[in-house]
Amino acid sequence: MTRPDPVGLLDPATHAWLTRHALPGALVHETDPLPGGFTNDMVLLTAQPPDAPGAERYVLRRYRPSGSRVPRNTCAVEIAVLGRAAARTVPVTEVVAADPHGRATGRPTLLYRFVDGTPLSRVLADGLVSGEARALGRAVGAVLARIGRAELPRPGVFGDSSLEPAPDGAGPLDDLPGFVERCLVTAASDGPLSATDSAVLRDLARGGPRALAAVAGERSLVHGDFNPKNVLVRRRAGQWAVAAVLDWELAFSGSPLFDVGNMLRFAHEYPPAFAAGFVDGFRGGNGRLPGDWLRLSRTLDLFALADILTAPPDPAYFARARAVLHRSTVHRY
Repeated sequence: MTRPDPVGLLDPATHAWLTRHALPGALVHETDPLPGGFTNDMVLLTAQPPDAPGAERYVLRRYRPSGSRVPRNTCAVEIAVLGRAAARTVPVTEVVAADPHGRATGRPTLLYRFVDGTPLSRVLADGLVSGEARALGRAVGAVLARIGRAELPRPGVFGDSSLEPAPDGAGPLDDLPGFVERCLVTAASDGPLSATDSAVLRDLARGGPRALAAVAGERSLVHGDFNPKNVLVRRRAGQWAVAAVLDWELAFSGSPLFDVGNMLRFAHEYPPAFAAGFVDGFRGGNGRLPGDWLRLSRTLDLFALADILTAPPDPAYFARARAVLHRSTVHRY
């Protein structure tokens, strides 16, 4: 049995845009909030277009104003990444319609088809035997290698939907010690980060210039948030496969080691064979891993870690990130 749209999930302007423009004449049966979106609002829609034999599922993504220190792509840029860069090499969601400037809905809005699959985070949390974990890791690593095959004109963040970074480089991602300092300065004085935590973060960030120099000039497509919550997986013919890579709002042009560090940030929480399989899959897909790739990838991941620690989305995620920070004092970057 279906239920009407909850007023809080679909305001009149968005409902009108959906049924008149995005899915003309469609009957929206059901809406449910989707968990996991730290920066944007996500709604699962069940709707029946007039020419469809049955109801279909879609995801409505509504962009919030960004106060993040990490550059976030606009709706228009994310559409370009999905349509022109990522879609050539990896499975992504199919964009159905967009209101990139929010002229109809009041906020930048993206509608794409729902993809059947299970978040990688859930599969890893459920536990896997060693062989299954390694096979899953290989599948994910191979997909990351394919993302890195997409090359851009130069390194840097995307200024607009042309996906051509500005000639002056990566901007906020070209100075790790400075970025960490800006994060610490803007962190809430009553936040959970202690003086010891701050000192450790500053100390680790000193390795930033050397790590950035090692990857200078690389201009591969980088997802920017390549972690288990943004990767959907499924079993296909008895084998693990990646169903879709979601949420490209942090994508930029640079080194795939940013994404390697992101995926392995919480590797100690996963079945050990997963990380080994991930590295095997990445290498097998012609992903480049220099001799000191682990140190480099962990150092590059400090951009994301510093942002999380100084503006945590929730206490549980902060605790996990803080544990990673202090583990790194033992396993030096």
